[in-house]
Amino acid sequence: MAEPHHPAGDGTAAPSSTAPAAAATVGPVELLRRPHVSRLLFSALLGRLPTGMVPLALVLFTRESGADFARAGLLTAAYSLGACLGGPVLSRVMDARGQRGTLVLGGIVSSVALAAVPFAPGLAGLLVALVAGLMTPPLEPALRTLWPSVLPAREVPAAFAVDAAAQELVFVLGPLVVLLAQGFGDGGGLIAAAVVGVAGTWWFTASRVSREWTPVREERHWLGPLRSARLCVLYIAVLLVGLTIGVPAVALVAYAESVSAPGWASWLVAANALGALAGGLAYSGRAPHRNPLRDLPFGLLTLVATYAALAWTPAQPPVMAVLTVLSGIGLPLTLTCVFQVVDRLAPVGTTTEAFAWLISAFLAGGSVGAFTAGALADGGSISAAFLVAAGSSLAALVVAVPVLRGVPTPTATPSDVRGASGPHDD
Repeated sequence: MAEPHHPAGDGTAAPSSTAPAAAATVGPVELLRRPHVSRLLFSALLGRLPTGMVPLALVLFTRESGADFARAGLLTAAYSLGACLGGPVLSRVMDARGQRGTLVLGGIVSSVALAAVPFAPGLAGLLVALVAGLMTPPLEPALRTLWPSVLPAREVPAAFAVDAAAQELVFVLGPLVVLLAQGFGDGGGLIAAAVVGVAGTWWFTASRVSREWTPVREERHWLGPLRSARLCVLYIAVLLVGLTIGVPAVALVAYAESVSAPGWASWLVAANALGALAGGLAYSGRAPHRNPLRDLPFGLLTLVATYAALAWTPAQPPVMAVLTVLSGIGLPLTLTCVFQVVDRLAPVGTTTEAFAWLISAFLAGGSVGAFTAGALADGGSISAAFLVAAGSSLAALVVAVPVLRGVPTPTATPSDVRGASGPHDD
């Protein structure tokens, strides 16, 4: 089945430049100096910070208000379910009507709902948390849709790599902001998430690139990007990768308790994020010169090997920390390649929604991974949890390889080289 293809993504592209297609290697620092790049990246990160804040904020608020962990789990599940369902819906609206209105409305409604959770008891609290998730502004897919409009085609893979690495900051900084905000009283973390989310959304949508992005005017199919069979299969692989990544958040805490070093739990989780940040920054300079169709299997094999190594569960936490850093390295490589494949397979006019479904698949897999790790850890099988994580990435490899056959490899042409001499950040 032939897949629709759009070499430059959705929306209007910046005027063509006379710069040569064969650009020099672009590192993260050089990339951030490109017009619009730093503003788009950092505003999106700020707007996405609630993603790393809300789960912990819900647990802390619930416990401090005297409720049990079951209540905390229900609130977190309601928020996550809303985000999984709402992201693709809002992204479809953006693909049809543009970014600004949809993102601003989502940011306002989601932030108001988060701020209202501490004042909504019982079932009302669950419904408010669900609304907060449903209306979470999909800044992540919006950002990835804009990269081809502000960068030369050869530099877009580098932007995907930096993006994949930088998102780890959301899960490192988010909990720290919550801990600081809790000092202002019960629900402080949720109020902080509401303020941060709406501020980041406003900053992102106030940029000229987001304001002026114009959707592709195409006849809409009710299935959107899901009408691409290969894309749906790729989402299954992404779900399996998400399962892998969902394991350590629970399994590493269980490991720290099993070796009588509970204080190491947060450091081990942070070590995983540190490895991912380092891996993404290292790959960003090479990404423009690599073939994602060949690197994706390598990234998945890296996840298989490094998560299998975690199953050793050494008795010394510092040794486990080293293994945990290594386990993070393969994720940004894998995601960078997946982003490029999704961009190639998404039918014209559906790029934002295609990226949103990718995120939903990853979140769903992460929830399954966390549940599986918890069940195995309760049974004293921490090593088995890491083996399940490794096996899930291996299954993702088996699923993804057939999808990659026949996917066109991006090639830069003079008409593809855009944005190198575009306007400066506004």
